[in-house]
Amino acid sequence: MKKTILFFCFLIILFTGCKTYKEPIRISINSWPPCELWYIAQEQGYFEDTPVEIIRFSTWSDSIASLYAGKTDLAHSTYLSTIQKANKGEDAKIILTTSRIDGADGLVVKNYIDDLKELKGKKIAVEVGTDEHFLLYKALEKIGISDKDVEIISTTSEKAMKLFVSGEVDACFTYDPYMNQAAKNGNGRIAITTGDIDGYSDAIIAKNKTLEKRPEDYEVLINAWYRAQEYVRNNPDKAHKIMSSKENMSVKEFQEFYNNFYFFTQNENKTMFSAGVLKTHINELNEFLLKNNLLQDPVDARDIYSEEIINNITD
Repeated sequence: MKKTILFFCFLIILFTGCKTYKEPIRISINSWPPCELWYIAQEQGYFEDTPVEIIRFSTWSDSIASLYAGKTDLAHSTYLSTIQKANKGEDAKIILTTSRIDGADGLVVKNYIDDLKELKGKKIAVEVGTDEHFLLYKALEKIGISDKDVEIISTTSEKAMKLFVSGEVDACFTYDPYMNQAAKNGNGRIAITTGDIDGYSDAIIAKNKTLEKRPEDYEVLINAWYRAQEYVRNNPDKAHKIMSSKENMSVKEFQEFYNNFYFFTQNENKTMFSAGVLKTHINELNEFLLKNNLLQDPVDARDIYSEEIINNITD
């Protein structure tokens, strides 16, 4: 009898212990409006029984680096960054295309350039090896000239603006607030933005080791992501107050910023994964990176994205 009681006590400890001491899914974020949705999900209890730890970093690069260093399990990324980071630490896969903000990145040119084809032979400042560099490539393609027709000045996005204002370059490709500052203070104009070109979106990536062991927890997280968006739509004042406090912005400033984002729906994601849209974007980025000696070997698209999670989620 005593042995039976001890055995049942052991079983109770075993099963309750498994639940209590389940490792949290560690989400790495930085100051970027969509990232604040995780706090809404946390406050509203949308993570349900899945333990979650939100870890905030001061910069986006530190946030994503934490995942590839094995310190976190989920991060916000872009297609390009996911390709660049492949085989450089922990393996990770894109499990959701989250959002885009049309018009926030763009090509600024001097007013003395009447026809954009006049950029041939001109100096353009951009942060090489980044999404801005790829978007410049797409912008030039839209204009009808090649990136080989211009002189690329490699610098940071902020300094690109400064070089433009000082007159050291004829154009720059950067993002807001630098984009508008360049046009305003550098005798220039915004010629093309991400509202005019396709191929740039933010994504959620998951560490493979955790994804393989706990797919059901990632399903809970993605459901929570969409439930948080719905909460923001239904309770904008309360939600924006919470989210803006994390960004150290006024509620009005945050609201204006947040409302510029387009969030991809579950059905749009399912189409992207199943119809080969995501694969097409990845292959295009592969080609760009290889062409510019920013990648040694092409990355197989199937190695860096998985439709398992989104396909298992019901609307």
